[in-house]
Parts: sequence; structure tokens; C-alpha cells
Amino acid sequence: YRSLTWSLNTLWSWHCRRGRSRRVQEDQALASKVAALERRIRDLERLLTLGLAGDGGVEATLRQHTVLLGRLIGDATLGNVLMGPFPSTLPPQMMRRDDGPFYLGGTIGVQPADGTFSVQPDVLYALPFHMASSPNFMDEIAIEVSTINVGGAGNARLGIYEDDGSIYPGRLLKDAGTTITGLLGPHKLTVNESAPRGLKWLVVVFDVAAELRTTAVLQSAGSWAMLGAGPGNLNFNAIGYQVSFGYAALPEIYPAGGTRQGSLPIVYLSFKPGGWS
Repeated sequence: YRSLTWSLNTLWSWHCRRGRSRRVQEDQALASKVAALERRIRDLERLLTLGLAGDGGVEATLRQHTVLLGRLIGDATLGNVLMGPFPSTLPPQMMRRDDGPFYLGGTIGVQPADGTFSVQPDVLYALPFHMASSPNFMDEIAIEVSTINVGGAGNARLGIYEDDGSIYPGRLLKDAGTTITGLLGPHKLTVNESAPRGLKWLVVVFDVAAELRTTAVLQSAGSWAMLGAGPGNLNFNAIGYQVSFGYAALPEIYPAGGTRQGSLPIVYLSFKPGGWS
């Protein structure tokens, strides 16, 4: 009996030690997985913060890693695991082709109720444009002259600005140069430059003192009224900005004091293969 008891105790002790050893190994393996996921999450967050990696694919991967980490440590709130799969965060309105089509500033992929717009000289107009991570190799920037009155021949200068972080144009990304406005139809300038994803501003300034009309985005269904309505008049929806600026090469920083506008001349942008994100 004593021998049997000793054998059982020895077996139980060995089993417990083996169980503890296995649990230690499992805990170590779990800790290693958690540490690896945490490192990858930090790396992805760093890339997104620095703007070195874009597109919803990276953000989706980050969310997936966060979910896996939550499951490993038993925290079901990490990564919103109850929200299902992780599609790219790039909405369908932002999907674009890189073989020639032009895309409008001041819209989010929806055809606006456009019209004509009487531009003023020495005014720098700015329209919002969301740059996806792909395509992001800008090919051409353009305006369209739809009506010319007597004395309407002149010049327009087009360009692109970064956002300053407060939904306002900031640093100059590209001064595309000048085009004439004395002929009907589209007027295009070469950009040939890549840009990181995020909010950009397409701008145009005219030197025409007489009346000139261009195709314009109006405050209507289809326009991107990202600057909101009101506050004094809730029927006024702001699309972009304009600011006084004597016709010249575009300034390195968009001038302060721009006023919100509900109607603006359309600036168009096209893409070609290549670029980076």
C-alpha cells in the first residue's frame, strides 16, 4: 500500500511538474506572440503617422493585428472584433483610374449639378480633393472655359496645396504654371508628380479683369460641402475657399484669411501609372 501510494504520489508530482512546464512553455509562447504583434502594431502605426504608408490596406492590417492581440490576451474590445471583416478603408467614391480620366475637385466621386461661374481676377480659389494612395501619380491639372465675353482673353495659374491640418490649404505642393483662358474648352497643364494620400487643395487664380466663365461646382447635390453649413445661414453649404492674391507665381503657403465659398470654378486632376505611397 505504501509502495502504491508512493508511486501514485510520484506520478502525480511528475504530472504536475510536467503540466507546469507545459504551461510555462505555453505562457512563454503566448508572451512571444503578444510581443511580436505589439511590435508590428507599433511599426504600422509609425508608418501611418509618418505618412510613409497609405491606403486602407495598411490600416486594415493594423486593425487585424489589433484584433489578434485582443484575442490572445482575452480583450474582445480591441479592434472592434464584433464589426466583422476588415475591408479597405478606401471608400468606393475615392476609387480612380490612372489611364487618362479627369476627376473633379470639390466632389467625392458624385456628379455635381454644375453650372457657369463668373471668376474674379486676383482671387486664389481652392477646392478640396482627397488623394488616395493609389493612383497618386498626378498627370495633368485642368480647367474648362465654357464662355468668353469681350475682353475675356487672359491667363490662369493652377496648382496643388497640402492641407495644413485644420482643413485649410497649407504648403504648396505643385505650381503647375499658366494656361490661356481666351479659347473655349479644356486647358491642361502637366503635373507629373506623386503625392502622399490625404486631403489636398486644387487651386486656380486668374488675371482676367473682364468677365470670364468656367464650369463650376455649385452648392448642390453632389458637391463636397466639407466646410459645413452656416452658422448664420443653414442654407449655405461651403465647398472651398477663396482669398485675395495678386496674380503671380503661387505662394509657398496659401494666404491666411480665406473665406468659405459655396460656388467655385472646377479644377480637374488626372493620374497615370506609377508613383509611390
